[in-house]
Amino acid sequence: MTNIIKHDKKKKNNLLTIFITIIIIIIIFIGLDKLINKGQKNNKEMVTKVLDNSYTKGDINAKVKLIEYADFQCPACRSLSPVLDSVFEEVNNKYGSTTLSITFKYFPLTSIHKNALLSAYSAEAARLQGRFWDFEKVLFEKQNEWGEALDAKSKIESYAKDMNLDMAKFITDRDSDSSRSIVNSALLEATKLKLDHTPTVFMNGEEMIDLQHTKDYIIKEIEKELLK
Repeated sequence: MTNIIKHDKKKKNNLLTIFITIIIIIIIFIGLDKLINKGQKNNKEMVTKVLDNSYTKGDINAKVKLIEYADFQCPACRSLSPVLDSVFEEVNNKYGSTTLSITFKYFPLTSIHKNALLSAYSAEAARLQGRFWDFEKVLFEKQNEWGEALDAKSKIESYAKDMNLDMAKFITDRDSDSSRSIVNSALLEATKLKLDHTPTVFMNGEEMIDLQHTKDYIIKEIEKELLK
């Protein structure tokens, strides 16, 4: 009889232990889910936060916002740039001027591109004269000229001169602590997001995985987003 009582007590204790273990596991999963959701929310807020409207082409309150983390010395970024220009024009002509915006964020891959920082600082200097997007286009179009050049600085300066920028201001701004701080902050943001390649493009805060660099593909993805 005593053995039966002990057995029943042991069985109840085992059931209690299992019950408590299940509760703990549920609590852990709920906590992890909340932590993951919070992390995703924070990442989305980080991606969509734009310091200055001059980095954005189109309506800042557009229905679809593309955020591109890019490196001016990156060949893939160069190939994507005219595609995004074409997408921007076609989508906004078809659906209205407040449909799509494109924002550029600096992500210089300094470990493999020796002139990535120089080009980013130079683009920042052009931005301060209201010519960021014009300079972005020139840097990509002429990437083969300056990308690996030993005289990249003088070549990039010549592009600024051809655009009739104030050269004294351009050089001062390019070499300023302010430009370095802005570019480095963008680089830090990309690092926090654990980005590992360029271009990385987000649509309304969500990364476009396996992005195809074709106009038709990107427009179809945008149209899917418009239906949500």
